[in-house]
Amino acid sequence: MSDTADVQTDRINQARLASLGTMVAGITHELNTPLGAIHSNHDVIERALLKLQDILEDEVVTPDELEEVRKIVRAMDGVLRTNGIAVERLVKLVESLRTFGRPDRAEIDRVDLHEGLDSTLAVLGHELKMISVEKDYGELPMVECYPNRINQVFMNLLHNATQAMPDGGTLGVSTSTNGGRVRIEVRDTGCGIERANLERIFEPGFTTKDGRVGMGLGLAISHQIVDQHGGTIAVDSELEEGTTFRVALPIELSPEHRALEGGDDDLK
Repeated sequence: MSDTADVQTDRINQARLASLGTMVAGITHELNTPLGAIHSNHDVIERALLKLQDILEDEVVTPDELEEVRKIVRAMDGVLRTNGIAVERLVKLVESLRTFGRPDRAEIDRVDLHEGLDSTLAVLGHELKMISVEKDYGELPMVECYPNRINQVFMNLLHNATQAMPDGGTLGVSTSTNGGRVRIEVRDTGCGIERANLERIFEPGFTTKDGRVGMGLGLAISHQIVDQHGGTIAVDSELEEGTTFRVALPIELSPEHRALEGGDDDLK
């Protein structure tokens, strides 16, 4: 392998690690909130049970003690409802992670792309606190693709959109069909990209993030993945108005696109 190829592979691995670090940080943040609630409520339930044991220890319940029991039961009911919400959130997060990167979907599969988009948005939930998400999903057929790789494209595009809106904004995700293709559009109301940079936005190593590995390689990898599926990816942007990425994928993979052997290592 040439020195240039070695450098390119290192850059791709850096981009993957950076993306993984961002995702892990986000997941940790998302898990901490419901886990914190459950942990705190566990202590409340423990203390409530001790109170009940004290009241019932002599097997005689006075009117005052009965009122205390009622108050404890009402409090525990509220705690259990809060725990139920926290557990439901944890279950949804775990399911989103399973959908996002299922090892059994490393090969070709027919999938609902909306599941991939929703799971990616769930994983990025911590970055959407100040962002309004608008979804306009059309009727899509099951799409033949490499799901994990397509989810990587979704992650790159959606993550870039959130980073373009550090002070908040609107993130739009829409889908539609056109003939034998599905279309996915990701748009933001962020800072936008200079017109001079649009022609280079998919070049490996090109970045608008002050030299940090990120946007350029993420988009270069996304472009390659879409191209390997026989699809297209395009971008429109206006400074201070926002950016729109449009991805088109075939519903059925052609024979020539059914064997993605080199993966991202082919990005030269």
